[in-house]
Amino acid sequence: MADHGDHYSPFQFIFALLLLTTPTSSFDSRATYIPCRLKPTARNIMTALAAVRGSGTSSWPSMQRPPADEENDGSSSGPRRKGSTPAIMNYVSPETTDISTRRDLGGSDSTLVGAIWNPTLVKVANARLLMGWEEEGEEDNRRRMTLDANGFELWTNSEREEDKFRSIDFTDQDRVVDDYYKTCERLVSDAIMSQKSSTKASSPPIACICAFDHNVRSSDKASVGKISSKHVAADNNANEDGKKSNNNNSNNKSATTATPQVQNPAGLVHADYTKTSAPRRLRDLSNPPKLNDVLRPKLIAENRRSLLDPTMVEEALEGKRRYSFINVWRSIDAENPVKNPPLACIDAATASVDDLRMFKIHYVDRVGENYFVCPPSTSSSSPPSSSFSSERGHSWYYYPDMTMKEALLLKQWDSVGGVACGARSDGAKNDYDVQHGSGWLSTFTIHSAFIDPSICQEESLPRKSIEVRCVVIWEKDI
Repeated sequence: MADHGDHYSPFQFIFALLLLTTPTSSFDSRATYIPCRLKPTARNIMTALAAVRGSGTSSWPSMQRPPADEENDGSSSGPRRKGSTPAIMNYVSPETTDISTRRDLGGSDSTLVGAIWNPTLVKVANARLLMGWEEEGEEDNRRRMTLDANGFELWTNSEREEDKFRSIDFTDQDRVVDDYYKTCERLVSDAIMSQKSSTKASSPPIACICAFDHNVRSSDKASVGKISSKHVAADNNANEDGKKSNNNNSNNKSATTATPQVQNPAGLVHADYTKTSAPRRLRDLSNPPKLNDVLRPKLIAENRRSLLDPTMVEEALEGKRRYSFINVWRSIDAENPVKNPPLACIDAATASVDDLRMFKIHYVDRVGENYFVCPPSTSSSSPPSSSFSSERGHSWYYYPDMTMKEALLLKQWDSVGGVACGARSDGAKNDYDVQHGSGWLSTFTIHSAFIDPSICQEESLPRKSIEVRCVVIWEKDI
């Protein structure tokens, strides 16, 4: 992103002051979220200005530390040991409507258009305490977050698998695709089977699980290096030399394949798929690969038309099969746990469609959609759904100090989740839940990277992580 400098218009000063001084409530007593505005100190005005700078033709927001009076003493024994930590999350304003950007073949985004940023102080609960891993929390909070109910779940791999991860160069795209994708597919399968076993639900068995894409992220790209791929280089060289001329371009063989770039952590509140883009992406995976598709060289080399069987995909899109997108998020630093910025997720049962704003991503050969998110107390004039309290809020959670041995599974879309089936939220049972004897099913988890103020800046090594996207299709539901 270009550096726009610290020059602000009078409108931006006024907007920042309004943003900071709008009356709202404060933290409640639970380890959840009630929106708070920042106090209009000089530091916080500059924080808000940095977030709204360039709104209209918007800049991407930067992650900010909470105000000093919210940080406690800034040590690792501060807010975290209380069960939660304060954080500034980059929401968008309710007035935000259409948001868009253009994404190049390397996965980098250009200028953002249409976002009005609304940085909001929230409370992020330590999800490890819910599992009883560090110290006992409240008795009624001793529960594990799960993919089906909450949209995210932490898994721990064996030491043998961890040793295998240590041997992988995660900037080698070919090695990640050939070796690590299989590990992610097995992990997602184990997680789904675990959900079914623990809930005694009667959902159909899995038909297929395929990893199909990934991002490598770091808060210091130079410490990771560039992503390389011999398969991509060979494919592109062959194209340039005319050695793969083919009049039938069903696999785009004559086009140039992209090598993804290391990305920054995404410090904005978002969800990866929408009610339109999830089925569209599923259909894309049953068609010849596009230029941004990581698996394109592999599919071409294996003379495969597509990753997924078109008939199976059509049956899923017709509602005859359940399908889901699930990300596997992991630290790729073999020596150090994740300090800053960690990843936080919203409990899916505490979000509503009223909070969502469409974000369109224009690729070279397709258009994708994500959701950006508004703070819930100001996102809609309509009354909250029955599954929320009268003053509802997003419940934020994170797992501090994640290591390479651990993986965070994030549900990006579930075709039988509450929101996917037309509900205003995932916090209530739908017809599928009743039929199969499960609790409510989440559609997706909203998430964001954030600055953890309980970590001293001096001890905060650059975060290095990878997220692999997997698609799951179940057998027919007879």
